[in-house]
Amino acid sequence: MHEFRDAAEHGDAERLASLLDPGVAVVVVAGDREHPAIRVVRGIHDALTLLMHGMAAKPGLVIDERSVNAQTGLILSRDDEPIAAMTVDFTGGLISMVWIRLRPEKLRHWNEV
Repeated sequence: MHEFRDAAEHGDAERLASLLDPGVAVVVVAGDREHPAIRVVRGIHDALTLLMHGMAAKPGLVIDERSVNAQTGLILSRDDEPIAAMTVDFTGGLISMVWIRLRPEKLRHWNEV
């Protein structure tokens, strides 16, 4: 997870691509309970575009490696408020699935101690 985070944050598309399975899928879940919005992108090119845009260094964006649903994951925060949670699944040592949850109201408890 550290290498994935580092490559994305530093805009290293070549290194990030080397971590992804050719059939990688990125599932982004947003919206609310009554109107969930799910977007799925497939393949290295589309996954890279989405990940590099969402995880690129930006003022105020902090990416922390944390436990998410009992597995190693990432919490993206802005102004001390969590804005996304990410986890990944592996197949044969490569990232085959990236799960991204964009529901700030569901993420608030990750900011509490």
